[in-house]
Amino acid sequence: MQRRTLLKSAVLPAVTVSAGMKAQAAPDGTAPEEIAVDVAIAGAGFAGLTAAVTAARTGAKVALLERRAYPGGDGILSVGILASSRSKVHDALGFQGKADLEDYWSAIDRGLTDEPLSKVRDNMPNSPVYGGFMKHDPRVLRRCAEYSAAAAEFVASFGIEFHPVNPGQPFLLASKPGSMPKFARAALEEAKRLGVLFRTNARVTNLLTIPDDSEGAPERSVRVTGLEASVNGRTLRVRASAVILATGGFIDNERYMRRYKRVWSSIPKGFSAVGDGVPPGHDGDGIRLGCLAGAAVEDMESMPKLFAAPKSGTKSPSWILFDTDTDTAYLVDRSGRRFCDEHASRYAGCALECFRRGVDGAHVVLDEAAFRGAGAARWRYDALLRDQALFRGETVEEAARLAGVDPAGLRETVDRINRDAAAGKGDTAFGRKDKLFRALEGPIYVSKPSWPVVFKTEGGLEVDPDFRVLRAADDSPLPGLFAAGSTCGSISTRLCDVIAGALIAGSAAAAQAKSVKRG
Repeated sequence: MQRRTLLKSAVLPAVTVSAGMKAQAAPDGTAPEEIAVDVAIAGAGFAGLTAAVTAARTGAKVALLERRAYPGGDGILSVGILASSRSKVHDALGFQGKADLEDYWSAIDRGLTDEPLSKVRDNMPNSPVYGGFMKHDPRVLRRCAEYSAAAAEFVASFGIEFHPVNPGQPFLLASKPGSMPKFARAALEEAKRLGVLFRTNARVTNLLTIPDDSEGAPERSVRVTGLEASVNGRTLRVRASAVILATGGFIDNERYMRRYKRVWSSIPKGFSAVGDGVPPGHDGDGIRLGCLAGAAVEDMESMPKLFAAPKSGTKSPSWILFDTDTDTAYLVDRSGRRFCDEHASRYAGCALECFRRGVDGAHVVLDEAAFRGAGAARWRYDALLRDQALFRGETVEEAARLAGVDPAGLRETVDRINRDAAAGKGDTAFGRKDKLFRALEGPIYVSKPSWPVVFKTEGGLEVDPDFRVLRAADDSPLPGLFAAGSTCGSISTRLCDVIAGALIAGSAAAAQAKSVKRG
């Protein structure tokens, strides 16, 4: 309980009436538009879309509100890698290996299917940088693991295609390029087909509440009965038996970032792998409104998700394109020198090391074999060459000059890698002993620089395994309120957990709505 106790010090006090930003009245003075549904969902990212489809498939009447002009949230920028125990997707891809639930859960428990920052973290046990990383509720994570196969099958059901399963990574399902925008479009069409009321440019401003006078309820506690939103300047009031908050995290909330992510607040907000800015809107609205209704938060101080990306307006490739877990690639600074174990850290951990060491722009280095390997087919390295985000040189020096890296420094680094690989004793610089540590052979490729960025916050409303939001007063469920996606504090923001959690939240919210009708 210590984890929860510490975090609840940041919870805002509960209120007994609707609270939040006041929605604007209609210019002509007309009364707010009012509708009644079973389930109201704030946010049409992947979590909100999944929850809406899931709830509607049970027969529930659903309203889905999105503050942006389009659905999909940040999920449409995702490369589309799902982690899952054995599923029908594995079977359809002809996978013959072992990937059962208990193996998958064991891998999660060891940190192998998430960003493997544990290896980096364990080397710095006294660093305050890592103080809040990955404190998620294991009960909730276990529930997501149990739904991981269903999550993969849900995504695949919308026509999403996946690459063959890598036997060395049996839990990872990599969708083909362009899959995630396709999933968002298809999920929205399914929601509309099921009768879901969908509104864009709809920012949720209030939760509708009534006093909770049930036996045993904490003093001044409330029950959520719907929400209000500002839709193009007019007020929409949605009465509902269950509300799901799926409004994202708080990367755009400067006050929250300074308060909870102080170490990371100086890092720029992330950009996608194609150089587009992460869409705005992650200002913590759902978290704030939940707190005003008496909800608890957790993991707010946890380390956010990092990767490396170009600065705005450039065509530098994100390191996510160079998966150092499957490809032979090295990272160097402008002097041409390495600064981390690329394989242990992968892209998130590499970004962390870049931040820690003050590296002002880091470059990916690979050779012809890696360029033409499995990663090349998946991520289209040729396009990076065409856009001059990646440079090819017949020699190390030529590639370095083209990319703005010190030729002598890079030559020294490559020579050391090649000597270590020839000796067969592993990496003398950073201790790499993985099978991907090998000599580099020409031609050599060097990318433009990328910088560490924050692209998702961890932490949010505390939920139970049914994704019911919990009250700060006594850890009991806050009646009528659920959360999903990055608005939750109890799950990782991995795509697989977001989808799995939304399946659970959508089903649970619909079930509650039915029970209210029966009552």
